[in-house]
Amino acid sequence: MVAMDTKLELNSGGMFPKPLRINLKYVLTVWCYLIMSVAFAQDDEFDLLGEEKRSVEKVNYAFKTTKVINLQSLELTDYGVLDFKMMHRFGAINLGPIEAFGLDQASVRFGLEYGITNNLMISMGRSNVNGIKNADAFLKYRILHQNTNNSKPISLLLLAGAQYALINPQTPTIEKPTANQRSSYVFQAIIGRKFTDNFSLEICPSYIFNAFNERWTQIGVDAQNIFALGIGFRQKVTSRTSMNFEYIPILTSKGNVYNSLSLGMDVETGGHVFQFQLTNSAGLNETQFIANTTNQWNNAGIRLGFNLSRVFTIVK
Repeated sequence: MVAMDTKLELNSGGMFPKPLRINLKYVLTVWCYLIMSVAFAQDDEFDLLGEEKRSVEKVNYAFKTTKVINLQSLELTDYGVLDFKMMHRFGAINLGPIEAFGLDQASVRFGLEYGITNNLMISMGRSNVNGIKNADAFLKYRILHQNTNNSKPISLLLLAGAQYALINPQTPTIEKPTANQRSSYVFQAIIGRKFTDNFSLEICPSYIFNAFNERWTQIGVDAQNIFALGIGFRQKVTSRTSMNFEYIPILTSKGNVYNSLSLGMDVETGGHVFQFQLTNSAGLNETQFIANTTNQWNNAGIRLGFNLSRVFTIVK
């Protein structure tokens, strides 16, 4: 096991981590290689005599899109399909009438998701959250696909991603953050099952590495290594609508950061899927909404938001 030094020290510029003893680029490269190495394996199954096994129907459409609300769902973008996603969160209701109860503020992310194979998806996006402009990317790979005869009773997916802060105006104690200090990484397993035609459930064990986080270091909390367990489900209401729920408790020290809690509704209209939600999270990717949720439901720190998904077939 490789040791990682997460101790914080006081420098003249402020509080920030020591240089890392682990090559994060190497860790991310190995993780992605493991995903890619099996992503292009043949989907057909063969017995020892080389004869193709009888096909078993796969269970699909556990969720409407690749998102539950904030969390990644059990779904992937199909091979050759491009999914354009826009995510929007208004400000918190408790900002009061001077901010139109949050409607004067906004966090936005635009992203593209593309199916490299039916079991592997890549995504890239750009967001502006609380004045910090970010670029992010991730790979999402399905290892197991639930089927109808229960020889594979669950679906299992892996996600590896990174975020890079392009501009960080809210870091006054560091004049020029390094590339490492601007970066965060997420590794996640997505485990779930479609129990009935109407109900699906998933859990998401998650690990986030924050190379630098101004607010966390100011309060003396080790925010470099964060473990969380996301829980999400979907209850179908009609053929085109469903109700969603997700909760993401942080399992490690979290200071004044709160667990993300969201309620949502999906509405499908032709090639579009609209997801409306109420959430206490402003962040729009895993390193944001898991590790940097600063509002609570019980003090009206609720935000109105929506996700919009539109798919285009690039390769037939």
